[in-house]
Amino acid sequence: MSDTELDRVASALGRLLRTDDANGSSDGGPRRLTLDEAAARIGEQLDIDVTPDLVRQAATRGKRFEVHRDEVRLRRGRPNGPGSSPPDILYHACTEEQVRTYLAEGIVRVQGGARPVFLSDDETQAWRAAHRMASEGSRGGATEPRVLYVDTARQRRRKLPLQRNRRGLWFARQIGLPDVLNLRPDFAEQLSAGGIPVVLGPDGQPRMALIRVTRRSGVTWEVAKGKLEPGEPPEWAGVREVQEEMGIPQVDFDVKQLVGLVRYGFLAPGGLPRLKTVFLYLLQPRGTMDGRFSPSEREGIKDVRWFTLDEACDVVTHSSLRPLMRRARRLAADLDLRAAG
Repeated sequence: MSDTELDRVASALGRLLRTDDANGSSDGGPRRLTLDEAAARIGEQLDIDVTPDLVRQAATRGKRFEVHRDEVRLRRGRPNGPGSSPPDILYHACTEEQVRTYLAEGIVRVQGGARPVFLSDDETQAWRAAHRMASEGSRGGATEPRVLYVDTARQRRRKLPLQRNRRGLWFARQIGLPDVLNLRPDFAEQLSAGGIPVVLGPDGQPRMALIRVTRRSGVTWEVAKGKLEPGEPPEWAGVREVQEEMGIPQVDFDVKQLVGLVRYGFLAPGGLPRLKTVFLYLLQPRGTMDGRFSPSEREGIKDVRWFTLDEACDVVTHSSLRPLMRRARRLAADLDLRAAG
């Protein structure tokens, strides 16, 4: 199914979950539906064949929904509420003409600051808005759509406020050019992938393998990950990075599930601005993993260890990875790992 059709399914799912006849959750949270029920009702609405797996696929593409076992519901959200913080990267829809104005004025602001600068946590949504703006603006002359990558982690460190409206969009009065990654000189994107091996522990419960890494900022537990090689699919890179960093080249893996992807800004050596995209997968070893790990010390990896699902979520402290770890915990709990012993 195409991206456009998946978007239609996701939109129909959102409408269903906002109606009064969806079931309220037992904890008073957002309404929910079983995947079977959602598939039947969406198929009837759109007059197409919709399966529960298709509903799951549409629901997990963005950040609007939560899927647990065989149920889906709208993701909890508290616009402007306490503790509500944006992801490390937000997306600003604009046009090439607006970008020229931003650069000339030395700041990102709309109509001289009279209107807020809106930011989305969904890049696809931002590109749709940018194309719409370019189409409307083309009546007065040709213009191209642009999406700017705003490094909100940098903004938080400088204590610049961001607010969120009831539509789920973040906004600010203005954004400094240094906080916009793709308006800085020497900007580039970096694609990476990582994997989390998952097996059954002695008690029959899932375990996740993580690496202990020494960096200039300290010692942290992380997922094994690294840059894609030219032409390499992300899932292959995720397996390769696990084999290399954990020192287990003899172990083959099945890619069980795409946990998701995360994007964040960082400075490469020399202070070069980068936008990193990390694809994260759950991996199941083919056979057993009884052999010893030989972590790659040249990459600063000092140890590899198995953790329970809850422990793994607790020890990974990178702010951009924590949401993915919570999702990985939910997905790993539902995996059938019996074949791995």
